[in-house]
Amino acid sequence: MASDISSFKRAMSQFASGVTVVTTRYNQTPLGVTVSSFSSLSLEPPLVMVSLNKKLFTHRAIAESGIFAVNVLSVQQLEIAIRFAGMRSEIKDRFAGLKTQTATTGSPILPESLAWIDCTVWAMYEGGDHTIFVGEVRDLSVSDLDMPLLYYKRLWRRTEALHIPTVPLAVTLIEVGLRDGIQREAQCIPTEMKVEFATRLADAGLKHIQVSSFVHPKIVPQMADAEEVFARLPDRKDVVFSALVLNKKGLERAIAAGVRQVEMGVPASEALARKNANTTIEEGMAEVAEMVRIAHDHGMRVRAGVQAAFGCPYEGKIDPVRVVSMARRFLAMGVDELALADSAGLGNPQSVRRLVQEVLLLAGDVPLVLHLHDTRGQGLANLLSALKSGVTMFDTSFGGLGGCPFIPSAKGNIPTEDTAHMLHEMRIHTGIDVSAVATLSRRMETFLGKDLPAKMHKLLTPASQVEKCL
Repeated sequence: MASDISSFKRAMSQFASGVTVVTTRYNQTPLGVTVSSFSSLSLEPPLVMVSLNKKLFTHRAIAESGIFAVNVLSVQQLEIAIRFAGMRSEIKDRFAGLKTQTATTGSPILPESLAWIDCTVWAMYEGGDHTIFVGEVRDLSVSDLDMPLLYYKRLWRRTEALHIPTVPLAVTLIEVGLRDGIQREAQCIPTEMKVEFATRLADAGLKHIQVSSFVHPKIVPQMADAEEVFARLPDRKDVVFSALVLNKKGLERAIAAGVRQVEMGVPASEALARKNANTTIEEGMAEVAEMVRIAHDHGMRVRAGVQAAFGCPYEGKIDPVRVVSMARRFLAMGVDELALADSAGLGNPQSVRRLVQEVLLLAGDVPLVLHLHDTRGQGLANLLSALKSGVTMFDTSFGGLGGCPFIPSAKGNIPTEDTAHMLHEMRIHTGIDVSAVATLSRRMETFLGKDLPAKMHKLLTPASQVEKCL
């Protein structure tokens, strides 16, 4: 066997009561089926057992070929489990589009699974309508980077328990410091500085940067140079530079400026809708529907979302039913991304988790983005709660800058460098150079002449900048 006994023990410990895909090859054709009846039998020699229904063609293939591999799925591989269980009838080739390798025995394996174990059939035992295949382990691989996908009441899903650390392997952070972060700063930030910061944030690994908003300059003077900023941005094919638009006039300006993606939203609070855009919720939803259509007609991607989804400083708690209803309507408009914003920073880990789990089910393949403010110091706790609920995209702001002009109590967004550092410590990939972001935060701190709320830019001084991207 290519791997030692300790590796075999680790691989088996990853299984618990999880979901596996058993694969084999029959006349050069790869085959696979989702099963849950799998266990170890012996360490010396290393033997495993899998039970298959005799009606399955995979059963016949293993019996004739004498080889099989067991792939232990992680929580990130729910769709693979469903596919190999035959629950995606539209998919004829279960291996189509999946990354596979050929194991030592010739069986196909899923290298991105939590563990895979390659076997030759050592013995077969009759078990009524099933056959128990005992496999001698020839090779294996095991990862510690995630948790197993659990098999529970014939449904594959994430556990509901908050104490179990089901987290993704990678997270996307969307930088909003140049829009939300600086929008209510009294000191005017020069256009050339905005462009330089956008460029350096892209160099630091941020792949999506919200750089301005097309709003009336009398309302938000800091955004008066939106067209000029976009005209001077570098041509980066690997980075999306986006903008916020509040109404059709702002959208027309964004279209003329060549913006590739726009963000828009409607508050879940009537009071905030009045203060933010002088509309009602219903009027705002109707206008956004028209704006989504216009933006798509011009080839733009659209992110739309519910603002003040977790609470309003004027109305207090927001009925989650209203938020879910608005999310459903945004999805019906055909938005490319859906967002939930804790605009006032009034959410808590439990309210975030409950609402996220409702909306994720509706969103399906449409990415869900969370926009979190750190008004009460719960921003990163709320992020962790959402992370464990399945969200992998978050707005952040370098230095922790931010705050809605129409919500005086709102503090900054969760800081980019603090968020990325926490995720890196959890072995979650972001692609962001924390030190590079911290340098920009210190520069902005000096320029504004005040302390910014982030932590890591103070800890990672120029002499100690050793943290790079994960």
